[in-house]
Amino acid sequence: MAASVVVLSLLFMAVSSTEAWAADTTQFPIDPSRHKGVAIPFEGYTDHLGGILPISGAVGVDLVLGMPTHKYLPCQNLTDKFINACEERGSYTTYTRFRAGQGLLFPYGYFMGNMQRDIVTDHYVQTDWGRRATNLSVEFYPELSRDREYVHPRFQIDHFNPRVNGWAYSAPIGRITVLTLADPGTTRVSGGITDGGKAIAKDRVRILVFGGNASSSTGYPVSSFAVWDSAGETSWTSGAMYAGTQLITVTDKATGHTCDVRYGNMTGSNNHLDFDISQPGFGRIGRKCNFGTDTVSDRQVAYPKK
Repeated sequence: MAASVVVLSLLFMAVSSTEAWAADTTQFPIDPSRHKGVAIPFEGYTDHLGGILPISGAVGVDLVLGMPTHKYLPCQNLTDKFINACEERGSYTTYTRFRAGQGLLFPYGYFMGNMQRDIVTDHYVQTDWGRRATNLSVEFYPELSRDREYVHPRFQIDHFNPRVNGWAYSAPIGRITVLTLADPGTTRVSGGITDGGKAIAKDRVRILVFGGNASSSTGYPVSSFAVWDSAGETSWTSGAMYAGTQLITVTDKATGHTCDVRYGNMTGSNNHLDFDISQPGFGRIGRKCNFGTDTVSDRQVAYPKK
């Protein structure tokens, strides 16, 4: 992938803004029965025919600690004791790149142990992340030149059982089909976006899209996500998504204002949605808007180096 590609860590868990980022990995309990860590029986990605993907890309896995009322992302807190054990500081715990035609990315499954390599010292440190994990989010990114053409699949794991050979296993995921806009079961939304009819400055506005419905080869639920950042243009697009319910969140980073738009069942590629960030509701009455601090911290977006 191109060096300029940015990656974002997108989580769906709604978390109160009162949760202090001062929390640290060491404040969360250890499950001693997970002797080696946690594992996901997940092999990787295929094209719509079940063959090897013809593109390059990357897979980010984000780690969540804590309880439903207090979820903490150690790799998105730059003051965490083990931040240097994150493969992408400020974003993913692990970040695995792959080449076009490489084959299945994790033929034996994905494993998160209790020892991680410190990217600064190159020594291993005991984080006990495998023993502490309550949730893993697995997110796929196609190469930059095909970013809008291919769906970005994601799935979450929040239960690890049974224990086998020292590892705590999740439900089996198997393989995930990565569709394109040319394949059935996909959708897209696009439209105009301006500030009083004018182009919006670079990186001032971010649009996140979450949603869609798909299943892995074992029937495990899979969704999709997309991100768009303003770069001086007057139009935006989600790119390919799995068809289904979509939540579109627009954030004006200059003011902190956000607006949500929900589609019950989006299909097809001709869905149109305009925004004008200078207008109430960003140009449409009835949108759910927040004109204070966005309290949904699962919309945190991080930019690891590529």
